[in-house]
Amino acid sequence: MTVQPHSREADMPVPPVRCAVVGCGNVSAKYLRTLTRAPIIDIVACCDSIPERARRLAASCARAVPASLPETLRDASIELVINLTPPRWHAGITRQALEAGKSVYTEKPLAASATELDELLATAPVDGALLGGAPDTALGAAAQAARRAIDGGLIGHPLGAAAALLTPGHERSCPTPEVFYRPGAGPLLDMGVYYLSMLVGLLGPVRDVVGTHRRPSPLRSIDTGPRAGETFLADVPTHLAALLEFETGAVATLTASFEVWGTRIPHLEIFGTEGTLAIPDPNFYTGKVRLRTARSPRWTTVSYPADAPQGRGIGVIDMAHALRGLTEQRLTGELVGHVMETMLAIETPETSPVRLRARCDRPAPLGAAPYATGCWWCDRCGDP
Repeated sequence: MTVQPHSREADMPVPPVRCAVVGCGNVSAKYLRTLTRAPIIDIVACCDSIPERARRLAASCARAVPASLPETLRDASIELVINLTPPRWHAGITRQALEAGKSVYTEKPLAASATELDELLATAPVDGALLGGAPDTALGAAAQAARRAIDGGLIGHPLGAAAALLTPGHERSCPTPEVFYRPGAGPLLDMGVYYLSMLVGLLGPVRDVVGTHRRPSPLRSIDTGPRAGETFLADVPTHLAALLEFETGAVATLTASFEVWGTRIPHLEIFGTEGTLAIPDPNFYTGKVRLRTARSPRWTTVSYPADAPQGRGIGVIDMAHALRGLTEQRLTGELVGHVMETMLAIETPETSPVRLRARCDRPAPLGAAPYATGCWWCDRCGDP
């Protein structure tokens, strides 16, 4: 990232971005742990279909008030809507907010179907508003360390990758797992999206997709909690595999499954002409990134600063910086739309490769070290 020299205007204080949280369930608390520490973020409203949840979340913020969705969208002072509703509501609420002139950062997935995706991407943001979304682990410390290793030529030219999300399913540890088996979720859209977003962040956009899927165990049994022993039906594929060809020519395999009882396959590896990168679970922000170069007998660890950004919500902070013109947006609507189209192509098996329509740019990396203010995005706003 290139930081421009200071001007008199650049030394002026940067006003925080006024934000509303829509959807005050469990994930909202994780976001707020990150966002309430960022001076560029000002949470001013909390909205939920269950008013008590909105009141509780608002009480945890310095200046937020509970509000209805219509009130939130009518409030001209609110610039950014953080959409943390269940997946089936993502596209509709995001579209309403865009039409109201708001920027929107939405939890994954961006939409639950190809029709929703097309309708949403046709709703162009107005008046400088932005669209973006999760997952933001591609901005985390481990991902950025891997990105610097690739950009620095440590593995030569990237040739391919292998990614694998292999678990027995959420019902083994979650007492209410049904939501993970509904349209808009499943092993690919709920969890594989982290792996695919990481691949796009490291290797750039996908060009062609060949996918297949199965649902070998449609009847699922809850293993924990007061409903242990109850069964429910999975509405989505539970084992998916794909072959992805990137615009750079790199070829990757991706497997996402809620049918695997045990595995020793690594989460994600990138193969290059001069070495291999082993990357930790893309669902998390940190973890050891390991490198083995062409003529080295050992794996070494790629270092990154201990205070590098992490925590749900750093993508919102990135968008806020972009709204203030302090940096370019990284997790753009084009990127999350491209990832979504790729996943939908995997879930719609074809006998020949599917050429993707949506395209995105490879997002810019974060700075290699924090600026003087302690902010990883710019040198002006003073984020910790």
